[in-house]
Amino acid sequence: MMTASIKRILRKIRSEKIQNKIETGKIVYFLNPLEEIAFKYVPGKSGKSGKYFAKYYGQNEFEIDYDSSCILMAVMEGKQISKARYDNYHLIEGVSWNRSTKTSAAYKAVGT
Repeated sequence: MMTASIKRILRKIRSEKIQNKIETGKIVYFLNPLEEIAFKYVPGKSGKSGKYFAKYYGQNEFEIDYDSSCILMAVMEGKQISKARYDNYHLIEGVSWNRSTKTSAAYKAVGT
């Protein structure tokens, strides 16, 4: 089992890798696991700003503002993923979408 300090160090290393790729103008794919969102950064051409794209589980890609809090959190807390994982992310079922509310039998009996 990993200690909290080791997890913190690994998270910092992952964050630095993502930041370095963005700063050096490389395409990078990364994930915000808490919000179940995958991101793609595409650098701009001729000195223009790059663009960020996002995908939720089960949804298509859309452009997102560079200063969005979910991007900032993904860069700081997320992890890098492969292009193939990003490309197929909209086909993956998310855990939060499959949750159903459970109602006790006693509660159901009251309304019937």
